Amino acid sequence: MNADIYLQTAQFCDSRLRDRFNLIGLDMRGYGFTTGHIMQEEYSPADSADDVYRFLKALNLPPVHIFGLAIGCCVAVDLAAAHPELVRSLTLCSPLPPTELEDVASGRLEVFNLWVHAFNHDGPNRNGGPPAGDRATLDDLTLGIQQLCFNNERNSLTDALSKQSLATAAKTRAGSPQGLKDSYHATVGWFLTRKPPRREALARIQCSVRLIHCEEDVAYPIQYSEELEERFRAAGVTDVELYEVPGPHYGNIVNPQAINPLLLEHVLHASQNANDILKNGDRQHHASGQSKKLETPFTARLVEHGYNPNEAEDEYDHC
Repeated sequence: MNADIYLQTAQFCDSRLRDRFNLIGLDMRGYGFTTGHIMQEEYSPADSADDVYRFLKALNLPPVHIFGLAIGCCVAVDLAAAHPELVRSLTLCSPLPPTELEDVASGRLEVFNLWVHAFNHDGPNRNGGPPAGDRATLDDLTLGIQQLCFNNERNSLTDALSKQSLATAAKTRAGSPQGLKDSYHATVGWFLTRKPPRREALARIQCSVRLIHCEEDVAYPIQYSEELEERFRAAGVTDVELYEVPGPHYGNIVNPQAINPLLLEHVLHASQNANDILKNGDRQHHASGQSKKLETPFTARLVEHGYNPNEAEDEYDHC
Protein backbone atom coordinates (compact mmCIF):
# COMPACT_ATOMS: atom_id res chain seq x y z
CA MET A 1 0.00 0.00 0.00
CA ASN A 2 1.38 3.33 -1.10
CA ALA A 3 0.19 6.39 -2.96
CA ASP A 4 0.95 4.77 -6.33
CA ILE A 5 0.64 1.03 -6.91
CA TYR A 6 3.61 1.10 -9.32
CA LEU A 7 5.88 1.72 -6.32
CA GLN A 8 5.36 -1.90 -5.28
CA THR A 9 6.59 -3.34 -8.57
CA ALA A 10 9.49 -5.09 -6.79
CA GLN A 11 7.02 -6.97 -4.60
CA PHE A 12 4.63 -7.90 -7.41
CA CYS A 13 7.45 -9.39 -9.48
CA ASP A 14 8.82 -11.58 -6.64
CA SER A 15 7.83 -15.20 -7.18
CA ARG A 16 8.20 -15.95 -3.46
CA LEU A 17 5.23 -13.65 -2.84
CA ARG A 18 3.24 -14.18 -6.04
CA ASP A 19 3.37 -17.99 -5.89
CA ARG A 20 1.77 -18.04 -2.44
CA PHE A 21 -0.56 -15.06 -2.21
CA ASN A 22 -2.95 -12.94 -4.20
CA LEU A 23 -1.30 -9.52 -4.40
CA ILE A 24 -3.70 -6.58 -4.63
CA GLY A 25 -2.86 -2.90 -4.78
CA LEU A 26 -4.63 0.40 -5.33
CA ASP A 27 -3.78 4.03 -5.99
CA MET A 28 -4.63 6.67 -3.45
CA ARG A 29 -6.78 9.61 -4.50
CA GLY A 30 -4.77 12.10 -6.52
CA TYR A 31 -2.20 9.50 -7.57
CA GLY A 32 -1.75 6.97 -10.34
CA PHE A 33 -4.79 6.38 -12.50
CA THR A 34 -7.43 7.53 -10.02
CA THR A 35 -10.11 9.82 -11.38
CA GLY A 36 -12.36 12.37 -9.74
CA HIS A 37 -11.30 15.09 -7.34
CA ILE A 38 -10.37 15.46 -3.69
CA MET A 39 -13.28 17.39 -2.27
CA GLN A 40 -12.30 17.52 1.43
CA GLU A 41 -10.67 20.74 2.52
CA GLU A 42 -8.61 18.74 5.04
CA TYR A 43 -7.90 15.50 3.21
CA SER A 44 -6.20 13.18 5.72
CA PRO A 45 -4.89 9.64 6.28
CA ALA A 46 -8.24 8.78 7.89
CA ASP A 47 -9.94 9.60 4.58
CA SER A 48 -7.47 7.38 2.74
CA ALA A 49 -8.07 4.56 5.23
CA ASP A 50 -11.80 4.86 4.64
CA ASP A 51 -11.17 4.62 0.89
CA VAL A 52 -9.26 1.37 1.43
CA TYR A 53 -12.02 0.05 3.69
CA ARG A 54 -14.60 0.69 0.98
CA PHE A 55 -12.30 -0.94 -1.58
CA LEU A 56 -11.95 -4.09 0.55
CA LYS A 57 -15.68 -4.30 1.16
CA ALA A 58 -16.47 -3.76 -2.54
CA LEU A 59 -14.26 -6.74 -3.42
CA ASN A 60 -15.65 -8.75 -0.50
CA LEU A 61 -12.13 -9.70 0.58
CA PRO A 62 -11.30 -11.77 3.67
CA PRO A 63 -8.90 -10.30 6.28
CA VAL A 64 -5.77 -9.08 4.50
CA HIS A 65 -2.05 -8.76 5.13
CA ILE A 66 -1.01 -5.17 4.48
CA PHE A 67 2.41 -4.04 3.29
CA GLY A 68 2.60 -0.28 3.76
CA LEU A 69 5.30 1.95 2.31
CA ALA A 70 5.94 5.44 3.70
CA ILE A 71 2.58 7.27 3.59
CA GLY A 72 0.92 3.89 3.14
CA CYS A 73 2.01 3.07 6.70
CA CYS A 74 -0.17 5.89 8.06
CA VAL A 75 -3.15 4.60 6.07
CA ALA A 76 -2.51 1.00 7.15
CA VAL A 77 -2.40 1.90 10.86
CA ASP A 78 -5.60 3.95 10.61
CA LEU A 79 -7.33 1.10 8.78
CA ALA A 80 -6.21 -1.55 11.29
CA ALA A 81 -7.37 0.67 14.17
CA ALA A 82 -10.77 1.45 12.63
CA HIS A 83 -11.45 -2.05 11.25
CA PRO A 84 -9.24 -4.55 13.12
CA GLU A 85 -11.34 -7.47 11.87
CA LEU A 86 -10.14 -6.81 8.30
CA VAL A 87 -6.37 -6.78 8.92
CA ARG A 88 -4.36 -9.93 9.63
CA SER A 89 -0.89 -8.34 9.69
CA LEU A 90 0.85 -5.00 9.22
CA THR A 91 4.30 -4.78 7.63
CA LEU A 92 5.30 -1.12 7.66
CA CYS A 93 8.32 -0.06 5.59
CA SER A 94 9.75 3.44 6.14
CA PRO A 95 6.95 4.61 8.45
CA LEU A 96 6.58 8.37 8.85
CA PRO A 97 6.82 10.25 12.15
CA PRO A 98 3.50 11.10 13.85
CA THR A 99 3.55 14.63 12.42
CA GLU A 100 5.48 15.89 9.42
CA LEU A 101 8.96 17.21 10.17
CA GLU A 102 9.35 20.92 9.48
CA ASP A 103 12.21 20.58 7.01
CA VAL A 104 10.47 17.76 5.13
CA ALA A 105 7.25 19.76 4.98
CA SER A 106 9.23 22.67 3.53
CA GLY A 107 10.69 20.35 0.93
CA ARG A 108 7.25 19.06 -0.04
CA LEU A 109 5.99 22.64 -0.41
CA GLU A 110 9.02 23.50 -2.55
CA VAL A 111 8.26 20.57 -4.86
CA PHE A 112 4.62 21.67 -5.06
CA ASN A 113 5.69 25.20 -5.99
CA LEU A 114 7.81 23.77 -8.79
CA TRP A 115 4.70 21.93 -9.97
CA VAL A 116 2.77 25.20 -9.95
CA HIS A 117 5.39 26.89 -12.10
CA ALA A 118 5.87 23.95 -14.47
CA PHE A 119 2.39 24.06 -16.02
CA ASN A 120 -0.34 26.42 -17.15
CA HIS A 121 -3.16 25.56 -14.75
CA ASP A 122 -5.72 28.00 -16.17
CA GLY A 123 -7.73 25.51 -18.20
CA PRO A 124 -7.79 22.26 -20.16
CA ASN A 125 -5.20 21.55 -22.82
CA ARG A 126 -6.56 22.38 -26.29
CA ASN A 127 -5.08 19.17 -27.68
CA GLY A 128 -7.04 17.06 -25.20
CA GLY A 129 -3.95 15.34 -23.78
CA PRO A 130 -1.89 16.06 -20.68
CA PRO A 131 -0.52 19.58 -20.56
CA ALA A 132 3.08 20.11 -21.60
CA GLY A 133 5.23 21.32 -18.74
CA ASP A 134 8.43 23.32 -18.57
CA ARG A 135 11.14 20.69 -18.92
CA ALA A 136 13.80 22.42 -16.81
CA THR A 137 11.36 22.94 -13.93
CA LEU A 138 10.14 19.35 -14.14
CA ASP A 139 13.74 18.10 -14.09
CA ASP A 140 14.34 20.05 -10.87
CA LEU A 141 11.14 18.65 -9.40
CA THR A 142 12.07 15.09 -10.35
CA LEU A 143 15.52 15.49 -8.84
CA GLY A 144 14.02 16.61 -5.53
CA ILE A 145 11.69 13.62 -5.42
CA GLN A 146 14.48 11.18 -6.31
CA GLN A 147 16.67 12.61 -3.56
CA LEU A 148 13.98 11.90 -0.97
CA CYS A 149 12.89 8.51 -2.29
CA PHE A 150 16.08 6.98 -3.66
CA ASN A 151 19.00 9.11 -2.39
CA ASN A 152 19.77 9.56 -6.10
CA GLU A 153 20.56 5.85 -6.45
CA ARG A 154 19.34 5.30 -10.00
CA ASN A 155 18.73 2.37 -12.27
CA SER A 156 16.26 1.74 -15.06
CA LEU A 157 13.45 0.92 -12.60
CA THR A 158 13.80 4.04 -10.45
CA ASP A 159 14.03 6.22 -13.58
CA ALA A 160 10.99 4.54 -15.15
CA LEU A 161 8.98 4.91 -11.95
CA SER A 162 9.83 8.63 -11.81
CA LYS A 163 8.76 9.11 -15.45
CA GLN A 164 5.57 7.08 -14.94
CA SER A 165 4.62 9.06 -11.85
CA LEU A 166 5.23 12.36 -13.63
CA ALA A 167 3.21 11.29 -16.68
CA THR A 168 0.15 10.22 -14.69
CA ALA A 169 0.31 13.27 -12.42
CA ALA A 170 0.39 15.56 -15.48
CA LYS A 171 -2.86 13.96 -16.65
CA THR A 172 -4.71 14.19 -13.35
CA ARG A 173 -3.16 17.04 -11.36
CA ALA A 174 -2.18 19.68 -13.90
CA GLY A 175 -3.82 21.95 -16.43
CA SER A 176 -6.76 23.23 -14.39
CA PRO A 177 -7.42 25.06 -11.10
CA GLN A 178 -9.12 21.97 -9.67
CA GLY A 179 -6.20 19.77 -10.69
CA LEU A 180 -3.83 22.13 -8.92
CA LYS A 181 -6.01 22.03 -5.82
CA ASP A 182 -5.99 18.23 -5.91
CA SER A 183 -2.20 18.30 -6.22
CA TYR A 184 -1.85 20.42 -3.09
CA HIS A 185 -4.23 18.20 -1.09
CA ALA A 186 -2.45 14.99 -2.19
CA THR A 187 1.19 16.09 -1.90
CA VAL A 188 1.21 18.74 0.84
CA GLY A 189 -2.06 19.11 2.73
CA TRP A 190 -2.40 15.36 3.43
CA PHE A 191 0.94 15.39 5.23
CA LEU A 192 0.24 18.54 7.23
CA THR A 193 -3.09 17.23 8.53
CA ARG A 194 -1.51 14.06 9.92
CA LYS A 195 -1.92 13.59 13.66
CA PRO A 196 -0.29 11.09 16.02
CA PRO A 197 -2.37 7.92 16.41
CA ARG A 198 -4.05 7.96 19.80
CA ARG A 199 -3.26 5.21 22.26
CA GLU A 200 -6.86 4.01 22.41
CA ALA A 201 -6.88 3.73 18.61
CA LEU A 202 -3.69 1.64 18.55
CA ALA A 203 -5.13 -0.54 21.32
CA ARG A 204 -7.86 -1.69 18.91
CA ILE A 205 -5.28 -3.25 16.56
CA GLN A 206 -5.42 -7.03 16.86
CA CYS A 207 -2.70 -8.16 14.46
CA SER A 208 1.07 -8.54 14.53
CA VAL A 209 3.21 -5.62 13.35
CA ARG A 210 6.64 -5.49 11.73
CA LEU A 211 8.44 -2.19 11.22
CA ILE A 212 11.24 -1.85 8.65
CA HIS A 213 13.56 1.13 8.81
CA CYS A 214 15.80 1.80 5.81
CA GLU A 215 19.19 2.90 7.10
CA GLU A 216 19.95 5.51 4.41
CA ASP A 217 16.60 7.31 4.75
CA VAL A 218 17.64 10.98 4.47
CA ALA A 219 14.34 12.36 5.76
CA TYR A 220 13.30 10.18 8.69
CA PRO A 221 15.88 8.81 11.18
CA ILE A 222 15.31 5.50 12.94
CA GLN A 223 14.21 7.23 16.14
CA TYR A 224 10.73 7.70 14.66
CA SER A 225 10.39 3.99 13.92
CA GLU A 226 11.59 3.23 17.43
CA GLU A 227 9.05 5.63 18.88
CA LEU A 228 6.29 4.01 16.84
CA GLU A 229 7.34 0.60 18.09
CA GLU A 230 7.10 1.86 21.67
CA ARG A 231 3.66 3.38 21.05
CA PHE A 232 2.41 0.04 19.76
CA ARG A 233 3.75 -1.76 22.83
CA ALA A 234 2.36 0.85 25.21
CA ALA A 235 -1.06 0.36 23.61
CA GLY A 236 -0.91 -3.39 24.19
CA VAL A 237 0.22 -4.56 20.74
CA THR A 238 2.79 -7.09 21.92
CA ASP A 239 3.69 -8.91 18.69
CA VAL A 240 5.73 -6.07 17.18
CA GLU A 241 9.33 -6.05 15.93
CA LEU A 242 11.59 -3.48 14.29
CA TYR A 243 14.17 -4.32 11.61
CA GLU A 244 16.88 -2.23 9.98
CA VAL A 245 17.91 -2.85 6.38
CA PRO A 246 20.20 -1.00 3.98
CA GLY A 247 18.45 1.34 1.58
CA PRO A 248 16.86 4.76 1.08
CA HIS A 249 13.31 5.85 1.94
CA TYR A 250 11.84 3.65 -0.81
CA GLY A 251 14.03 0.73 0.14
CA ASN A 252 11.44 -1.75 -1.12
CA ILE A 253 12.43 -0.68 -4.65
CA VAL A 254 16.18 -0.31 -4.18
CA ASN A 255 16.68 -3.30 -1.87
CA PRO A 256 13.83 -5.80 -2.26
CA GLN A 257 16.38 -8.56 -1.63
CA ALA A 258 16.30 -7.59 2.07
CA ILE A 259 12.71 -6.41 2.44
CA ASN A 260 10.72 -9.04 0.57
CA PRO A 261 11.95 -11.95 2.76
CA LEU A 262 10.96 -9.98 5.88
CA LEU A 263 7.54 -9.39 4.39
CA LEU A 264 7.15 -13.06 3.48
CA GLU A 265 8.29 -14.27 6.92
CA HIS A 266 5.83 -11.98 8.66
CA VAL A 267 2.87 -12.94 6.47
CA LEU A 268 3.61 -16.63 7.01
CA HIS A 269 3.95 -15.98 10.74
CA ALA A 270 0.55 -14.31 10.81
CA SER A 271 -1.18 -16.76 8.46
CA GLN A 272 -3.41 -19.42 9.95
CA ASN A 273 -2.68 -21.69 7.00
CA ALA A 274 1.11 -21.20 6.86
CA ASN A 275 1.68 -24.95 6.78
CA ASP A 276 -0.59 -25.31 3.76
CA ILE A 277 1.19 -22.46 1.99
CA LEU A 278 4.54 -24.19 2.43
CA LYS A 279 3.45 -27.68 1.45
CA ASN A 280 4.65 -29.97 -1.35
CA GLY A 281 8.36 -29.29 -1.00
CA ASP A 282 7.93 -25.53 -0.92
CA ARG A 283 9.62 -25.32 2.48
CA GLN A 284 13.03 -25.90 0.91
CA HIS A 285 12.38 -23.18 -1.67
CA HIS A 286 11.27 -20.82 1.08
CA ALA A 287 14.28 -21.53 3.25
CA SER A 288 16.71 -21.04 0.38
CA GLY A 289 15.33 -17.58 -0.36
CA GLN A 290 15.36 -18.24 -4.10
CA SER A 291 13.17 -16.00 -6.21
CA LYS A 292 12.31 -15.60 -9.87
CA LYS A 293 11.51 -12.17 -11.28
CA LEU A 294 8.04 -12.34 -12.79
CA GLU A 295 6.30 -10.05 -15.22
CA THR A 296 3.75 -7.79 -13.54
CA PRO A 297 0.72 -5.80 -14.72
CA PHE A 298 3.05 -2.78 -14.66
CA THR A 299 5.99 -4.16 -16.64
CA ALA A 300 4.88 -3.14 -20.14
CA ARG A 301 4.17 0.46 -19.21
CA LEU A 302 7.43 0.79 -17.27
CA VAL A 303 9.34 -0.65 -20.25
CA GLU A 304 7.88 2.22 -22.30
CA HIS A 305 9.64 4.55 -19.84
CA GLY A 306 12.99 2.76 -20.16
CA TYR A 307 12.74 -0.04 -17.58
CA ASN A 308 14.91 -3.08 -18.30
CA PRO A 309 13.34 -6.12 -16.56
CA ASN A 310 16.56 -8.08 -17.05
CA GLU A 311 18.67 -5.54 -15.18
CA ALA A 312 20.08 -6.87 -11.91
CA GLU A 313 18.33 -5.37 -8.89
CA ASP A 314 21.64 -4.18 -7.43
CA GLU A 315 22.81 -2.31 -10.56
CA TYR A 316 22.60 1.33 -9.51
CA ASP A 317 24.28 4.53 -10.57
CA HIS A 318 25.09 7.01 -7.83
CA CYS A 319 24.74 10.63 -8.83
